[in-house]
Amino acid sequence: MLEEFSDDLASIRDQARRMLDNIATPDHLKGLLDQPSTFDQPLWQQAVELGWPCLSVPESAGGLELGWRGLSLLCEETGRVTASLPLMSNALAVHALIQSSHSEFDNLLKGLSSGDSIACLALNDPADSGIGQSSSASITNGKITGEKSLSAFAMVADYALTAANDNGTVGLYLVDLKQSGTERRATPAVDNARASASLSFQSAEAAFLGGPELLADITSIAALCSAFEQISGARACLDMGTTYAKDRTAFGQPIGRFQGLKHKLAEMYCLIEIGFGCALDALAALESNSDDRHSLASAAHLAAIKAYGYAAQENLHIHGGMGVTWEAMPHHHYRRARTLALELGSPKSWQNRLTASIGARHPQRNGDN
Repeated sequence: MLEEFSDDLASIRDQARRMLDNIATPDHLKGLLDQPSTFDQPLWQQAVELGWPCLSVPESAGGLELGWRGLSLLCEETGRVTASLPLMSNALAVHALIQSSHSEFDNLLKGLSSGDSIACLALNDPADSGIGQSSSASITNGKITGEKSLSAFAMVADYALTAANDNGTVGLYLVDLKQSGTERRATPAVDNARASASLSFQSAEAAFLGGPELLADITSIAALCSAFEQISGARACLDMGTTYAKDRTAFGQPIGRFQGLKHKLAEMYCLIEIGFGCALDALAALESNSDDRHSLASAAHLAAIKAYGYAAQENLHIHGGMGVTWEAMPHHHYRRARTLALELGSPKSWQNRLTASIGARHPQRNGDN
């Protein structure tokens, strides 16, 4: 467990679980799916009042300094109930601003840490070439022009953390979305509860935060947080499917006694444990700033995509026809699994990133086979 050896994290998990179970009820969650780009403002307000946006922020910047472990714990809890909050994007924006060492961002840091302002992570191009590999968005004289594909919380964000190309070098930039030259477009999606929108920039002011190294770190942390969110969602599917298989009877016995269902549940468990192990390794590497942090984060993200995708799909199958009805909960996890699998780029782009990072650290020597 992430809170092992930390009383603070254990208390925060208990607090988060109580609050989410109280607010993120099935009826509340279903109400967020009706319209495109819906944002859960009541839940965000509760999270702000509890201080969640500043959980991973260093004490020197006014935060609680519980690090990426604390943020990952909150991602687990939101993933368990399919709640959507911009905790990760705000934390990454704060981290990037601190790394940039620009004193003019002090007020913005306070706003993001308190939750008064919202940031979105808009790193993907419509062509999905892979985050950090290239970018169709370009920088000219400090202004950004280009487009970014559907990004979570872009519809309600005040700022966008985005990647852009400046003379052949892809870097990380911060764009104020309230200025002229920016446009957001809401698009109906399989999961409308993410406040997602595509972004278009036309000569909008963009503040440079860092080069490829910072962009790679931001990408890896995002992959890690997404992995914990997906693994927790997969666990919820396993619990849901197991409970239903014990209660539902057919031919005079619980359907969980049938071998076909046992195999599905066992496979869910195996994929979840593999994904969780990968996520823990990636977290340890990021906390220690290990050289293999990028490859481990990519592996964790890919393992989590596989675990959540399989668990959400098979949970639907276990529930049968009832699983796809509006009243049932399995479709919430299926929607979220499909969304998170693509939100940071396609699995193929992450496979390419993984092999590239491994190859960079372990180049083949002459004469090796």
